[in-house]
Amino acid sequence: MMRTGMNRRQFDRFQIDFHVEVLLQDNEGKVLREQTTLEDISGEGAGFLTRKAEMYSLEKSLELIIYLPETNEVKAAMRAKAKVVRIEPCNDSAASGEPQPVCVAVKLVQPLQFERSSLRA
Repeated sequence: MMRTGMNRRQFDRFQIDFHVEVLLQDNEGKVLREQTTLEDISGEGAGFLTRKAEMYSLEKSLELIIYLPETNEVKAAMRAKAKVVRIEPCNDSAASGEPQPVCVAVKLVQPLQFERSSLRA
């Protein structure tokens, strides 16, 4: 759903708790992977948690693979290329003395592509 008015965001943001895999290249060209949790998604971006904040920098290109809940017959994912637009402490980080996750926000640079595979042989 599109928003109008003075709000900077063009699309509503929806809270979501899906498994996501993030793929990106380090400065030497090596592909890095992180399995984490997707926190929210909108028509033009997404936010996820990381405990590896050193992997990310503003404007860094990456690929997201968002795994959708499986059924007995279908396994599916949504895939898209994105760029990092924000890296910040998460709002609900507790001061427990343990390293807290960092929130990474990305802007999608292409529409999400649906991928499906059958679980039946």
